[in-house]
Amino acid sequence: MRVLIIEDDALFAEILQSFLEEKQCNTIIADTIASARQLLRASSFQFILLDNHLPDGDGISFIDVIKEELAIGTPVVMITAEDNQITMSEAFERGADDFLMKPLSLDLLWQKVQRVSALYKKESMLAEQTSRLRALLDQNEQEERLARYVYEHMASTLIQDTKGIDPYLQSSSSFNGDVLISETSPNGNRIIFLADATGHGLAAAISILPLVTTIKAMIRKGLALAHIVHETNSKLCKELPDDKFVALIGLEISFNLKQFSIFNGGMPDLIALRHDGEIESFSAKSMALGILESDEFEPIIATREIHPYKNLFFFSDGLIEQRNSEGEEYGMTRLLSVLSRYKNRDSLVSLVVNYFTIFNKMRELEDDLSLCDVQLDTLVDNYLHSEKPDELGKSGKVNASVTLSGSLIATTDIVGCFDGLMRCVDIIGDLRQRAFTVFAELISNALDHGVLELDSSLKDDYAGFAEYLALKEERLTSVDDNDEIVITFIYDPSKNEVTFGIKDSGAGYDMESTSEMQDGSLSGRGLSLIKKLCKTVEVSPPGNQTTVQIKREF
Repeated sequence: MRVLIIEDDALFAEILQSFLEEKQCNTIIADTIASARQLLRASSFQFILLDNHLPDGDGISFIDVIKEELAIGTPVVMITAEDNQITMSEAFERGADDFLMKPLSLDLLWQKVQRVSALYKKESMLAEQTSRLRALLDQNEQEERLARYVYEHMASTLIQDTKGIDPYLQSSSSFNGDVLISETSPNGNRIIFLADATGHGLAAAISILPLVTTIKAMIRKGLALAHIVHETNSKLCKELPDDKFVALIGLEISFNLKQFSIFNGGMPDLIALRHDGEIESFSAKSMALGILESDEFEPIIATREIHPYKNLFFFSDGLIEQRNSEGEEYGMTRLLSVLSRYKNRDSLVSLVVNYFTIFNKMRELEDDLSLCDVQLDTLVDNYLHSEKPDELGKSGKVNASVTLSGSLIATTDIVGCFDGLMRCVDIIGDLRQRAFTVFAELISNALDHGVLELDSSLKDDYAGFAEYLALKEERLTSVDDNDEIVITFIYDPSKNEVTFGIKDSGAGYDMESTSEMQDGSLSGRGLSLIKKLCKTVEVSPPGNQTTVQIKREF
């Protein structure tokens, strides 16, 4: 320990110095305040012994210089011959750590040096830990602020402002582990997902991020609900820890087919309100996502005609599991009682939220709360009566032909390419959407069943869908240069008509058997769908060439 002795009595100073050096201390003596000031500015000390009466001033006054002007955080023990309570009190007020009276006991001096030094070390360590903790909290606050900005920006892009879709999301903390995605597929179908990640807060919100990007990308590719769910589960299994999963409700509304499909994986029942006043529940038939591997996961889809139903209401478990001050859960029974009071002129979400607020009495949420009401009649009316410009005034044609062969078959996004072409020539929405659906299915058939010779019956079995995808990926790596897909495309705006011709190098197939085989498949599509959407469908022998004509319906 390095000690500064500020003492003008030379003999007493030497005694102190000799004693402390026996205790393995390195000591320096200053006999005036001026010399002590120079030493403190030039060097560092771990302890200061300070006499009160010095030739150029009082030691008590010098404490202010040590503590404030020089800003030295070193223990200071006063040594004086005055037995004066006022002097002692003033010394402590100015920052002295202890006080010794002359004549003093050297053993007592050493005890006080050790005690005060130990206290200073503890205080110094505590101050350092506090400083580090404050810096860490500041860093965490900055990171949380950035994460919140990124998450809120992402969340603001997930829900299109659509009449007929009424969402309500309330977080139990800074971050929401629930997310609602609502987008229109290129085929015109409206696809809605409500996801609830394990837990709440930032950890739950992070679990949502890989799900969001996957779902949005697949919706834009025009994939069906079951395919999106299957691929999302596969991605979450790879990217989430073993103790994390995501419960999910998925809804796909097909205006062309006049039906909707529901997937419920680990979420509370989806409640469907019918026009006849009945209430129907769609309970979870599949596991939440991220638990089972692809070959074990079964995305079970329920499909219904639209016309008997008016509202589809779904929510996260934060609604029915919330407890009030008496410890009662809101529960499904209470919710169904509220839904039975619903009148068409009211907002269903507002009705539920109002009754929930009365029940909860403004108590803090235990989990994130998310609701969504889908008004089927409103969505159908919007689709049927949306402005569709008349194309009859346009002249000319678009005639395109593309041949894909070899490995480019596997790497070229030909469906996206032709969707872009249809958008560039400004084909009206409903015609483009039906053409997209048909084109995507024809390309899928040509590639999967023609070039790759995959057995479509695998897709009838949910457990076999993972095998189907794995086999497809394997065969894509060995596509021969002689394998090809030939595409022709004609758009005639004067007739509001699109014609596709798709030919593959495969052996061909039986259209009728393929149609029946695919009706219940995981993809949810098939040649039966193509027949519904097209004016004419022609399959040329041996079944590897299909030509369709799609006409706008006025």
